[in-house]
Amino acid sequence: MSPKLSRENIKNITESFYSKFCGTDISALSKGAYFVSSAERENEMRGLGCKYTIYILVKDGLCVVSYSPKYKGAVEPLRNLCADDVIAALNKQFKLKKRRLMVFDNEIISDFRSAKILENADYHLFETFFTTIFPHSNPEGWLYEYFTEKTADGLFTAYVSDNRLLSVCDAPDMPYMAGKIQHTGINTLKDERRKGYAKCAAGLAVKNLLEKGICPQWDCAYENNASAKLAEAVGYREYALAYILEE
Repeated sequence: MSPKLSRENIKNITESFYSKFCGTDISALSKGAYFVSSAERENEMRGLGCKYTIYILVKDGLCVVSYSPKYKGAVEPLRNLCADDVIAALNKQFKLKKRRLMVFDNEIISDFRSAKILENADYHLFETFFTTIFPHSNPEGWLYEYFTEKTADGLFTAYVSDNRLLSVCDAPDMPYMAGKIQHTGINTLKDERRKGYAKCAAGLAVKNLLEKGICPQWDCAYENNASAKLAEAVGYREYALAYILEE
């Protein structure tokens, strides 16, 4: 078992993770606006299936605008503007997606009820759950491999009742720092929401990651208040905002 991560470890790993998106070490920056032209923004990111060709991080008076060189003409003229005006100008032109970035702060959940860490033998339950959540998807040829790869590392948790998975936390591939930080994805059956099952599954996911020495990570669309509240309920707090052009 790996040493459990401290709050300071988690903060540092989280900052290193978001620094990868910004193309610069954000922990070394003071308040103000910074502009970073980065060819990295032209790379499709593992686990996300797209490029973040413009990535703006806003945190405690700091604004980092990381952009693909192809957008130099759109970004460079904005250097003398304040952060809000930079975001407004780019949002008007590109319709940026706004996301909440979370940092894990403190373990809150200690009673996980019927939540458990999934094993390879649970695949048939997961397949039923997955096809219920995503009825138009085709799991043929990839879902089993994905599930067994992640469960081999003990990275899936779920709330189980009457031999059914009601809420599942998965572990998507990470674009950066795989094995050091892990995003928690979560889905809950429509008729089983607002019963505390997601909170138990997500709380167990956090505990499991920390015990493996892996930093928990959470982010969600800005308007997804339910996801943000769930994150806070299991010990995350808001870290920053991001404005993203996905291509």
